[in-house]
Amino acid sequence: MAGERLTVTDIIDEVLGSAVPIRQSRPTVVAHTQGVYEALFEGEVAFGRERSAVIAARVATLAGAPELARHYSEIAGAERDSDATLDAALDHAERLTTAPATSTRAHIAALAAAGLSEHDIVTLTQLVGYVNYQVRLLAGLTLLGGAA
Repeated sequence: MAGERLTVTDIIDEVLGSAVPIRQSRPTVVAHTQGVYEALFEGEVAFGRERSAVIAARVATLAGAPELARHYSEIAGAERDSDATLDAALDHAERLTTAPATSTRAHIAALAAAGLSEHDIVTLTQLVGYVNYQVRLLAGLTLLGGAA
């Protein structure tokens, strides 16, 4: 398959509702952005796909991206009962999204006390960072699309 070009349907294009031409001029960025999405939401997922989507929906909502929040809410499905682990993960996600400089070792210790492993904490933090990246990417592409 050397030389064969893969077509990647990126979640960003899905949320935007149309491909932004300038974005398609960067196929490597599109592919890697989607690759991170797939790593966080497909296959073996630390929190499970639906719980990860609950966290992602909260981040997108807090960051002011209702279309992205809607996407993740659809993946999350019906409302679920809360538990200590999910509550701790949501608190961490909110802190990193709204006031990242306030995060301390004590907050990380609280995640561990709620049952998250070191791997889970790293994955959770990557998830929060990725959704915040998506929010900024969508905002930039929306501005560029409106200027075209």
